[in-house]
Amino acid sequence: MSLVLIVFAQADNRQLTASEQTLVDGSKQAIIETGISESYFTTHFKLLNVIDKPSDRRVVWQFSVDQYQAVLNDAIGYYTDGARRVNTHSIAKSLGQTTEIQRTISRARALRLMKSCIGNFENPSVEYGPVNGRAELLLVADARNRVESKSAREPEREEREKRRAIAAGTDVVESEEDEGEIKPLLLGAINLQTGKCTKGAGTIAP
Repeated sequence: MSLVLIVFAQADNRQLTASEQTLVDGSKQAIIETGISESYFTTHFKLLNVIDKPSDRRVVWQFSVDQYQAVLNDAIGYYTDGARRVNTHSIAKSLGQTTEIQRTISRARALRLMKSCIGNFENPSVEYGPVNGRAELLLVADARNRVESKSAREPEREEREKRRAIAAGTDVVESEEDEGEIKPLLLGAINLQTGKCTKGAGTIAP
């Protein structure tokens, strides 16, 4: 979901070109049309960057509410209507229907709820996106995968694995007997408005 945000400076507050301003204005309008007011947008959305290249047209926003921030990318395409080119904005689909989030649970409580939901976890980050078509602010994380060896480990292998774990900053290294298997991955998502936890499953290859 702590979340490492890639923050793009808006070119040292430089003046946007007319083309860039068009992209920003269109992106802003696309976000507002998902369900929020212009005043809410002004308070909670910050322009981070606008990219206007033939192969990459994109507006990057930061959404903030209380102590949480999430980065949103609006990839911009287009279609032609006669001689006119009409921009399309991916942000409408990547957000879904929005509501004006005003209050959230504390980060400390969210972390406690995550632990009670999926146990020890790692890689927590904040995401803002659709759940069943409605935009929700979520803390998401992966459960730590603690898989015990199927057989006793030789002392040399155990020592080697300990050194490897310390270097990688992890708790447990999978046993060599388990290498090559597809390991289950438990995912957790805490709704930062209600505190509700949702679990999901994924897979990771070694």
